[in-house]
Formats: sequence, C-alpha cells, structure tokens
Amino acid sequence: MDYSSYQIEDFLTDDSFIAYCYNDDNAAVTKWENILAENPALAPKMSEARELCLLLAIKVSPAEKAIALERLKQAITAVGDVEPESRIISIRNYFTKWVAIAASLLIMAGAFAVYKINNTNPSGAALYSAATDANYKLIGKTDFGHRKLIKLPDGSLALLNGSSTLKIAKDYNENNRHLLLSGEAFFSVTKDKHKPFVVITGKTATTALGTSFKVESYNNAQVASVMLSTGKVKVECTQPDLKVEDVMLIPGQKAALYNGDKAFTQTTFYAKDLQNWIDRKLVFKGADLKEIAAKLKTVYGVIIVPKDKTGDEVSFTGEFIGKDLTEVLDAIGFTNHFTYKQSGSTVQLQF
Repeated sequence: MDYSSYQIEDFLTDDSFIAYCYNDDNAAVTKWENILAENPALAPKMSEARELCLLLAIKVSPAEKAIALERLKQAITAVGDVEPESRIISIRNYFTKWVAIAASLLIMAGAFAVYKINNTNPSGAALYSAATDANYKLIGKTDFGHRKLIKLPDGSLALLNGSSTLKIAKDYNENNRHLLLSGEAFFSVTKDKHKPFVVITGKTATTALGTSFKVESYNNAQVASVMLSTGKVKVECTQPDLKVEDVMLIPGQKAALYNGDKAFTQTTFYAKDLQNWIDRKLVFKGADLKEIAAKLKTVYGVIIVPKDKTGDEVSFTGEFIGKDLTEVLDAIGFTNHFTYKQSGSTVQLQF
C-alpha cells in the first residue's frame, strides 16, 4: 500500500496506527516503524498524528466506537440521495471537519500548557541553582550495573539506572513535584496539571504534566539527553550562561545537549529502542564488536576497549532480557574466546 499520500485523518482512522501509538501491538509497532523507515518523508505527519492520538485519547472503548459508528451511519444517510462521488466527498469532509476541530483544540491546549509552564513556574536554571541538601532528600541510589524501581509519593514511577542518584524536594507533592537526578532514569508520571513534574540535572531540566520519558545526565559525560515516550515535555538548559533556547518534544523525539554546544540537538528514535532499554533487552544477529559495544553502552553505560586486538573477528548471535552485564559478557566472551576486566565504566577485552 502507498502511504505517501496519507494525511492526518488517514492515520487517525487506521486501527493499526492507533495500536502503534499506544504500543499495544508488537506487529503494529513493527509495521509502522518499517513504513517510517521506507518513507522518511512521512515522519512529520506521523509525529503530528501520534501526538494528536495520544493527547486526545483516541483509543476508545467498544461502546464509544459504537456511538461513533452510529453517527457515521447518520452522516452516510444524510447524503444517501446524492451521487456516489459526492457521497464519498461528504463522508470524507465529515472526518476532515472532525480532525480540524480536534487539531484546533490540541493547538489551544498545547499553547495554554506551554503558557502555564513558562509563566507560572521558575526556570530550570533557577531551580537548579536553588537545589541544596537543605531542601532535597535522597530517595534512591544505585551502584554500577544495578537498577532500582522507585514509587514516588504522587504515584509516579522512576526506573533508576546504574551509578545514579535521585533526590526529591522535601515538600514534594505538597507544593511542587521537583526532582534532582544525577545519572539516568526513566519516569512514568502521574498527571497533575497543578503541579508540573520537573526533573533537574546539572545540564537540563525537563518539565511535564503527565507523561513518560527518559533522562540521561551523568556528571562526567559529554552529553545529556531526554527521550520522550508519551505526552509532551519542555526541556531547558540549567546553565544560564550558555543561553540555550528551550525545546518542546513530542513522542518519539530526543533532545541532546553536548558539552560546548549552544543549542539542543533534536532527533527521532524508535519506540522499541527505548522499550529495549527499559526491559534491558539485547538482540544480536551476527553482530560485530562495534554493534555489541554500542548496545552495551546504551543499556549498561560501559565502554568496551579491546586489548592487543581490534576485535574484527568478533561475531555474536543471541538475545538477553533483564540480564546483568557479567552474564552478557560471559556469553559473548565464551563464543568469541576472550576474557574481560572491568574497571568502573570501562571493560577491557583480552583475546
């Protein structure tokens, strides 16, 4: 099927696309990621349609769908006496009108949310400068290679990755929902339009009302990033002297701030990549050392360094879900005849 001519209403009336938006069906996710890979020009429309779907909750119950179908039948009946071509145009106009109204509501809601975030709350830089042990308390800490799932006082969840610490304001969920992160974590945020959820790091501040996203900002890293899974967030730089402009993200977008840069770098990512990070899922198919090293860095935060050899002959096929780094390295090393020695975040391979 040719999807190049798809419009917003076409996406929103396609059940498989709705399933893709909500990550409900692996087949649907794979299908639309393949479509996007084959038709990169569709990315803007798909992103807009996905945002509209998620924020307007197009995922409906069977009862709601029945009501919608009945309304559609009435619309069809109303044009039943006209020529077939005119009937098709009238039905299409029915959907187009609905999408136009929905889009207008989304634009107004989004603009109002941005206005509220920008005008009634302190800037990320101000929050970071005011963050001290006197007004924040430690709620979670992990060693290298370990993870911890934390339930926050408002019901939100934080999946804390290795070598990370998470603090929350002492008046969290009373007057605010401010958190201080060093390291990496995925957040699933309970909605509360009166108390924005703000994750503050040494480089970025991410503000949301109710959504899910991953923040990475290790103290000595060259880059800090935010990956948005659902909803909408604002990302700021917490270093005012850099004068970096804020960015707004929609699902599937990533904002990265590299050391020395004066602007965020925005890119897109596949939903399954973030889900694999959450699940600690690694899939290798004849992977060479470069691919293995890249995936291990993403999931475990380690740097692979081969000793004496370049590792050109390394190849591995296998799948790991929720395994510790040592189990993964032991399996790959057994197949490729190497041992390893870990020192902090560096793993040296010995052939």
